[in-house]
Amino acid sequence: MNIYPNTRPSAPRAWSLKAWFHFVVLTFILVSGVSIQDASAQYESGANIDPEAAALLQSMSNYLGSRSGYSFKADIMYDEVISSGQKIQYNAEAVAYLTKPDKFAVSYITDRGGYRFWYDAGLGTILEIPENDYSTVELPGTVDQALNKLADEYKFAPALSEFLFINTFKVLTRNITSGVNVGPSRVSGTMCQQLVFRQRDIDWQIWIEDGKRPVPRKLVITYKNRPESPQFIALIKDWVSDKSIPSAAYKPEIPNINSRVEFSELTGNQRYSGVSIRSFH
Repeated sequence: MNIYPNTRPSAPRAWSLKAWFHFVVLTFILVSGVSIQDASAQYESGANIDPEAAALLQSMSNYLGSRSGYSFKADIMYDEVISSGQKIQYNAEAVAYLTKPDKFAVSYITDRGGYRFWYDAGLGTILEIPENDYSTVELPGTVDQALNKLADEYKFAPALSEFLFINTFKVLTRNITSGVNVGPSRVSGTMCQQLVFRQRDIDWQIWIEDGKRPVPRKLVITYKNRPESPQFIALIKDWVSDKSIPSAAYKPEIPNINSRVEFSELTGNQRYSGVSIRSFH
């Protein structure tokens, strides 16, 4: 039974699902040069993901993984459910910088405040805005290691940080139960492919740009197990991957008037939870 009505089929009817899977895997192998075992493991990592959706997600991951660094911005809308059950939508802006292997910075500023986070070769710094509370923490060397420790030890996933990993495909598909490609869809005038996925706690959708630059252009997370199913919507824009990022992007900017607090006091703020797929099963 198709749980996604009114979507186009994932492969021509003349092809069996198995044949289509083998075609996609073979194409991926020829393009990327990975082994058959590795490619098959990647495509089979999620349960019930159609091969076309997997190939598109893998293409995005390969592109981001091949860049030495990049930056992007996002216009964000998110819901908060008040006691009456009514949903109130707020706005936010996010900016991310990445220089591999050991530097990243993320800012997430909402209508009601936010934070800036810098990571540079072993040291993480977070500044809460507008309170100007800040803290530092030692983290492992690479970006992947630092992000994993932030999630495992502090339950903190910076906004849209799933797009900062070397292997975005692995991160995004870790908890997927199903997924399919809906088909072409425009985001801010750019033609994309719209993919939809399900997990235990959330449903999420991603729009990946068509062509030679398959970057994510939109992300929607639906918190289906929360009352009234609120959403987080990010329109991702201004991708830059062909210019080096100035070192100043990773230098913490702490105001003269500030207060130093415990790191977990800032990262544990519930206002900052749920802004990454990595926060959910």
